[in-house]
Amino acid sequence: MSVTPDASASGLDAPSRGAIVTTGAATAMILGCGIVSGLIAARSLGPTGRGELATITVWASVLLYAGTLGLPEAVAYFSAARGSDRERVWTTGQIAALALGLVITVAGWWLIPAIFAGRNATLVQSIRWYLVLFAIPGCASLCASAWLQGAGRLRAYNISRSSIHFINAGGAVVLLAAGDHSVAHFAAVTLIGNLAGWIVAAGYGPWKSAGAAPASTEIARRLFHYGFRVQVGNWSNAASVRLDQLLLSVFAPASSLGLYVVAVTYSNVLQTIPSSAAMVMLPEIVRQHEAGTAGACAERWYRRALWTTMLGAMVLAAIAVVLVPALFGSAFADAVPIVMVLVPATIILGMNQLLSTAFRGVGRPEIGSASELIGVVVTLVALGVLLPRYGAFGAAAASLAAYASSHVYLLRQARSILGGAPKSLYMLTRDDMSALRGAIYKRGSA
Repeated sequence: MSVTPDASASGLDAPSRGAIVTTGAATAMILGCGIVSGLIAARSLGPTGRGELATITVWASVLLYAGTLGLPEAVAYFSAARGSDRERVWTTGQIAALALGLVITVAGWWLIPAIFAGRNATLVQSIRWYLVLFAIPGCASLCASAWLQGAGRLRAYNISRSSIHFINAGGAVVLLAAGDHSVAHFAAVTLIGNLAGWIVAAGYGPWKSAGAAPASTEIARRLFHYGFRVQVGNWSNAASVRLDQLLLSVFAPASSLGLYVVAVTYSNVLQTIPSSAAMVMLPEIVRQHEAGTAGACAERWYRRALWTTMLGAMVLAAIAVVLVPALFGSAFADAVPIVMVLVPATIILGMNQLLSTAFRGVGRPEIGSASELIGVVVTLVALGVLLPRYGAFGAAAASLAAYASSHVYLLRQARSILGGAPKSLYMLTRDDMSALRGAIYKRGSA
């Protein structure tokens, strides 16, 4: 990545700094809500019930992300890159999302019984009906939020994506207060949050001007052409990130999956920093690419996100032995060794997300897809070796190996395509320290 000087080389400008702080705060709130929902579900349902809830929700999520054909990513990109057609991108994206959601629903309805042949018939029906109520609003919500992100309307974007998790956490609190221990009711809460997220995101859309900007076949073709290049990565990412839980849901006791989900929930706190950075970085990378300075921009985001995430990881790992059983209940103490493997894995996963977003911003989404494909191959091999013998711990180790393999590939591509010396990704500069102090000061004075 070249270090060509530019106007923002001395650090993020005020709007960008404010955006990253705001997005970081929203992501922190989302993860906080996720922890609240997760610990309430864990305490209310126990390891077995928590595993059943994960089985119901994870299959619908994976089928959704595998079936979107890269449409949300394409909507975000073209919303950022084609300002004059932004309203038509919105309209076209929403119509395409509704159609894809229906296709996902029909395909999943017939696929799920085949996957769970011979298993609990009641659980299979729960997964199918959850998918019916989840897929269409979920796909439309992803595209609506992506449009807001690409258009740079980050306040609306953060509100819409936060609303899903806020409602989920609020619903979990209501169930806890009522003494409700029903897996079905906890699943229903997530469905309500999913629908609310779409309503909120759509409410911030360009409805006043959308009537004069009808859906376009040409824009749809461009969206899917871009999206197909992303989709290979989406399929691979769904397999790499979720295959461990999918296989545990099919071949392991529900209690084992329950322990693993709690470990993932705890470790995912680290995702606040790189995921927030990636969200804010995308429209900036698009602009910097047009100016020829995308490499220097990506460098800065990577360095700052990496070191901040690593510092957070040290704290999170150090207190896990006390905090995990305290939060989720003593029945989940066996999740701590899994956390110790997932914490470094989550750091690498976050940096993979950041680099993949940078490549999307310069019009090369296939690089992120290729890295995900490498990761899923490693995942399959590692799970085949480790899962039968080590269960959930082996699944965590497989994730670490897969994310690391993807990261090596992304780094090689970053050096060859974006240029720059390897040390520029890791050595903090005075500007980096100044930007970090500025972000802390801004948050503290807000």
